[in-house]
Formats: sequence, C-alpha cells, structure tokens
Amino acid sequence: MCVMATKWTRLGEKLRAARTDLGIEQQQIAVAVGVTRGAVGNIERGDVARMTPTIREYARVVGWTDDSPERVLAGREPVLRDAERQDVGSAEGGAVATDLAVDVQESLRRGPLLQSQVVEVKTPAGKVVATIVLRGEEGQSPEELLAALRSVTVQVSADETGNQPKE
Repeated sequence: MCVMATKWTRLGEKLRAARTDLGIEQQQIAVAVGVTRGAVGNIERGDVARMTPTIREYARVVGWTDDSPERVLAGREPVLRDAERQDVGSAEGGAVATDLAVDVQESLRRGPLLQSQVVEVKTPAGKVVATIVLRGEEGQSPEELLAALRSVTVQVSADETGNQPKE
C-alpha cells in the first residue's frame, strides 16, 4: 500500500473509531453532514484522495478540532474540542447538543438505549430532520425493555411555523 493511501486509511479509521466510541451510526453521520451513507463508508475506508468539506464536517460532528484531520494525516492524533464535544448526543460521554431544552438534555443521558433513529423528510423548502432516541429505565430486564420498545408509537406534528400544537 502506498504512503498516500495509508494516511487516508488512517484518517478514515480514526473517524470511524470516534463515531463508534460515541455510539453514532454511519447513517446519522450521513444525515448530519448531508451525504449518503456510502460516502461516509468511503471516508471510513480511506477511499478518498483529498480533504473535502464533508470530511471536515464529519470531524466536527465527532467532536474534533478544525485542524484534527490534518493532524491525523500528518501521523498525529486528533484533538477534541473542549466545550462542546459533538452535536450528536452521547450517553457514555455525557455530551449533548447545548441548544436543546435542559429536560431533553437530561433525558438523553438517562437509562439504557433501546433504539435510536434519524428520520429525514424532504419538503419544498428543504428538509426536516427528526432524531428519535428511546431509552429505558435502569434495572429493567432485557425482556421488559424489548416489550417497552415494541409498544412505542411516535407521532410528530407541527404547524407551519414548526411549533408543536397545544393540547
């Protein structure tokens, strides 16, 4: 393998490791950076030959500083941003997006993860992205958690301004 391919492969491996350490799926990265899951896979395999805005955004989403991709390409380690590690929530790391309501931030940290999904809906004006995170209570058996997951139905609605309807 040539040196050029090796450094891009190393960058992809480091990004993949950062993503998996945070419990983020490839599809979540793809939605966050605005590309296909296949493009994320190409980056993670090192099937790239130049620095792109997509790679920079991927690095930002996993919490790296702006210069970290170049640091990795130069054989050094990435550096995490201090104040905000990433925009995608992580129960293990305790970091969540800071623009969320406090009760939402807290709920993203509590209990074992049952399921998470990112849903993207295209609209005439662009797109809307919904992030759905289902967590159980500590101490529940796997069977209880599975039963709870199977009983969940999520309905989302908003008026034309994006506000939730009052009940």
